[in-house]
Amino acid sequence: MRNSKMKGFTLIELIVVIAIIGVLAAILVPSMIGYVGDSKLSTANSNAKLAYTNTATYATKCETAGYPMPSSVCLSQASLQRSSGDSETVSAPTSQPTNSDLHNALKALMGSESASAGVASVQLTAAGSPQKTSWAKTSLDAYVGNYPKESTAKNAGWLA
Repeated sequence: MRNSKMKGFTLIELIVVIAIIGVLAAILVPSMIGYVGDSKLSTANSNAKLAYTNTATYATKCETAGYPMPSSVCLSQASLQRSSGDSETVSAPTSQPTNSDLHNALKALMGSESASAGVASVQLTAAGSPQKTSWAKTSLDAYVGNYPKESTAKNAGWLA
């Protein structure tokens, strides 16, 4: 018989509680991983939209300066990681814009070093305005955001 003056839990009670916690963790962890993936995809889509908007801003500056962007200008998985020597401002071009000009402009327009850290692809229309953009943290990242048609699944891929 058990002495009523002893306090504490029996081994059986502890095992039951640990088993219940294990079952709950097995149910919750997969759903939490889904939320993390959805968050990464949402961020990638937002950054793709930001790249689209910033490309449109630069295209407008080019057109205002008298040098419309040719449709041959594009970026294909270009790194937007800024270094300490990169300019933080974008001025109107003084000659026909090139891929390098668009790349430098996007690096400057994307924001702080941590926000701009990523890889972008940009396609332009014949008129020189952005048609499609893609963005990911790295070129091998499974979460690639697209704009204007946003990605809805992991491994959506880069621009075709």
